[in-house]
Amino acid sequence: MSPRSLTRDRNFVVFWGTQTFSVLGDSFSMIAFPLLMLEATGSLVQMGLLTSVMAAGSLSMGLIGGAIVDRFDRRRLLIACDVARLLLFAAVPVCWAIDPQVWLLFVVAGVASVFGQLFQITYITAVPNIVGRERVAEANSKLQATASLASIGGPALAGLVAAAFGVTAAIAIDAATFGISALGLLAVRLSRVAPAAPPDRAGLGRDLRTGFVTGARFLWGHPVLRVLTIFLTITTFVTYGMTDVIIYQVRNGLGQSENVVGLVMAAAGVGTCVSAVMSAWLRRKLGFGACWLGAMTLCGVAAAVLALNRDVVVMGAAVFVFWFGLMLAAVCSMSLRQLVTPDALLGRVTAAFWTIHYSLAPLGAAALTASADRLGASGPLLAVAVIYVTVVGVAAFTPIRSRNPEDGAVG
Repeated sequence: MSPRSLTRDRNFVVFWGTQTFSVLGDSFSMIAFPLLMLEATGSLVQMGLLTSVMAAGSLSMGLIGGAIVDRFDRRRLLIACDVARLLLFAAVPVCWAIDPQVWLLFVVAGVASVFGQLFQITYITAVPNIVGRERVAEANSKLQATASLASIGGPALAGLVAAAFGVTAAIAIDAATFGISALGLLAVRLSRVAPAAPPDRAGLGRDLRTGFVTGARFLWGHPVLRVLTIFLTITTFVTYGMTDVIIYQVRNGLGQSENVVGLVMAAAGVGTCVSAVMSAWLRRKLGFGACWLGAMTLCGVAAAVLALNRDVVVMGAAVFVFWFGLMLAAVCSMSLRQLVTPDALLGRVTAAFWTIHYSLAPLGAAALTASADRLGASGPLLAVAVIYVTVVGVAAFTPIRSRNPEDGAVG
């Protein structure tokens, strides 16, 4: 055990704080962009298309982002991504003040998602460089806990700001949070566990062409990461559009205000926060397999409750449980990848993992929202529940059930 607590590690604490602001911005976007699209078009299908564009942008960067992260200075990449998102999001309220253009939402959301994905890949690879591999699980728990706290207040605050000052004001605040994050990152120092390859043009070009394949091969070679990738590809397909469906159901189906939308979605932040705080303890007590399978079971049960219920309080409770399960599964999965992957490959492995399991997300978001628009929310949400429960039933007979899969790490 390290003699110094992470809460006394200045480098980690600064990084910790900057990520809280970054996630606060993301939580504003989660509410503000769909609300602005709904306000401008009144169409759930358009909301789903916007979400699909964002997913497609993330997917495109996932194909090459790992090679970029493994080649270049990770701190500078994080700062560049924050600055880019600041400028992109700031363009929306400026444009809306002059002459609103729906097409701009698609452009900003798509391009910002590219930088957002590069940021996320870099962020995951940077954690071991800041705290060391022996404290990765503890760091992830702390980072996710405070990020979740930002997610609790973010949606509720976004709803209040949108109701009082307009949705574009919430997007302007979103832009500002990325600026704060970028300033904080200037004070963070990273020490690579393994030296990065020099960014020569020929080597970078080769890595951009082959980086995804390199990362995918590593995933395929590890028995737990292999099946995790397969199952998460399935669950992400049916999950990516759920926020849009829930927002639409609360706003139009139940006739509630933007404030109530923000409060219901704030329950997702509470769920992720509680889960993040408990994840390291649950992982130690129950082991990887029990945590991951239990988390997926909670998601399935919560989706069924969302499908069969129209009470806004019960809906908020189900949202809490669903995102609790998502966060627990995510922390377990992320920590395992960081533990078993060599630092020099971590960017490419992370990018390949996210690219593969998000590959069907644009289609899934469009399909889920279109189905909910045509048939109502209950049927599609019940289908989500069935898929989650089926995944748990099959995964229980795979290496995912292992208590400590990192003990058999490859590489």
